[in-house]
Amino acid sequence: MRRGPMRRTARASGSPGRTAPVCLSSMPSTEQDRRPSALIWLLAVVSLVLPITGVGAALYGIFKIVNDAAIGWAWLAAGVLLLIGDLVIDQKWSRSITSSEPDLNRRGEQLVGQVVTVVEAIPPDGRGSVRAADTVWPAEGATAAAGARVRVSGCKGTVLTVEAV
Repeated sequence: MRRGPMRRTARASGSPGRTAPVCLSSMPSTEQDRRPSALIWLLAVVSLVLPITGVGAALYGIFKIVNDAAIGWAWLAAGVLLLIGDLVIDQKWSRSITSSEPDLNRRGEQLVGQVVTVVEAIPPDGRGSVRAADTVWPAEGATAAAGARVRVSGCKGTVLTVEAV
């Protein structure tokens, strides 16, 4: 088997001596783009170190204050400033993250616009159930008999809002 310059070998699961080819160049560019950048790693390390050193400095400051040392106030202030700095960094960092798929873990919202089958009849101003793929969801909205096809128009928690097709 011919191996290009970007190939590596990885151990095949379950067999200690066998290897399987792994081609790094076949990774889609979107996967390569999702790798964390150096800035993200730096922010992660800073967000780990700041609270630890801040709490340590604050505790040391309290210890010094209890033992009548004036320098304790400086240590306490430094600890509080480190903790506040970490909170500011975390707030700025968390706001800047946007998802390319905002409905990823919102299955009900992913169903909006799809045509589904009514499993349990939906009475006027009542609630029935519909089947979307392999899941039965509670539904309300348009009156529909069992077996009818309806379109999902919205989602309130786990209850789908449906309309006639």
